[in-house]
Amino acid sequence: MEGMGGLMGLLVLRNAHSVAILGILACCSLVCVMFIFERWFYFRKIQVDPEKVLLKIRDSVIAGDKEEALRLLGDTKDNPLLTLIQTGIRGSDLPKEQVAELLRASQIRQRAALERNLGVLGTLGNVAPFIGLLGTVLGIIQAFHDLAGPAAESQGANVVAVGIAEALVATAAGLFVAIPAVVFYNAFLKKARALLLEMEVITAELAVLLSLRQGSARAGAGHGR
Repeated sequence: MEGMGGLMGLLVLRNAHSVAILGILACCSLVCVMFIFERWFYFRKIQVDPEKVLLKIRDSVIAGDKEEALRLLGDTKDNPLLTLIQTGIRGSDLPKEQVAELLRASQIRQRAALERNLGVLGTLGNVAPFIGLLGTVLGIIQAFHDLAGPAAESQGANVVAVGIAEALVATAAGLFVAIPAVVFYNAFLKKARALLLEMEVITAELAVLLSLRQGSARAGAGHGR
């Protein structure tokens, strides 16, 4: 058993292609972990209750006090929902159609922010198993090559066992990278889609608030005459 454990520990050093494949997968794993943490912190940072935010600025928006509404809104940096609301407030003096276009353009920009780096996780989830499979194929080819060589006469089946075990190490490494990449890709994509749906709701609610503001402004102008 101890001899087999030592043999397994040296497997990755037996062939240059195994070292290269495992090195590539190690780099993929580091990139995967880096982007998983980046997206996790990002989605945690932008958590906000849009209903509470809209309720807080409702009176200011209807009254046409943009400065007060923006002050109540607070810092919107890197927050797609708050940035969308800010866009609607700043464009509240424009005609309804133009405000709608501004909100739509803002949604497109914020969608890019929400889905940033998700493509990398998806790609790693799809590609890593194939990289591991490449290592598996190369390992099996090497095993049969060794079986036909002079070492097979003295070591027998151990020659093939070493090559196949080395091939399976590459397969396992590829799955080790791919599984978390796919899991977190789907989780973050679901979160991004939920926020995009929330942005659609915010756009509709903002349109109502701005229409109330315009209605109040027309009513005030009528009383003035």
